[in-house]
Amino acid sequence: MKTALFDLQNLLRDRFPEAMAMSQDVRRFEVVQPMLQAGKMVEVTGMDSSLLLHRFMKEQACALIDAADALEPGGLDASTLRHLLWVRCQKATEAIRAADLLLRDGNLRTVLIDLRLRPVRELFALPSSVWHRLRLLAERGGAAVAVFSPCQVVACAAGRWSAPQTSPLTLAA
Repeated sequence: MKTALFDLQNLLRDRFPEAMAMSQDVRRFEVVQPMLQAGKMVEVTGMDSSLLLHRFMKEQACALIDAADALEPGGLDASTLRHLLWVRCQKATEAIRAADLLLRDGNLRTVLIDLRLRPVRELFALPSSVWHRLRLLAERGGAAVAVFSPCQVVACAAGRWSAPQTSPLTLAA
């Protein structure tokens, strides 16, 4: 199977060199990982976004709102844990309330909301005004907010990245 795919790629590269060159550029673009920006709310969709979540936790002091109480802190190093405020919740509504409080407080520059293990039905039951309120609070306070969800639920996100099951993070159009 792998040799057939390899042969097909070689055949396509020989017949359509300009198209294959473009696909190389697309692959390089896919490897670029998103950065959080102050005053912006982004959404990262997909269940395979754990590496990005851990990367954001390592880069700066932040709050992680864990809507399913699923974080395994044993896998994190001591320097990451030292600068992490971990808010453990059992429902999506609790996570939204915690995010609201932290953004109104204004002491943290990065707030990560992990909703990946919440049922999709529960996430779609949240009113869209919730996301607009969190976006406005992030803008006013200059905080960077990243919402990690199993599918697109944040309609007003400034940016959206998807983490497919088997490939690197890609920017969703």
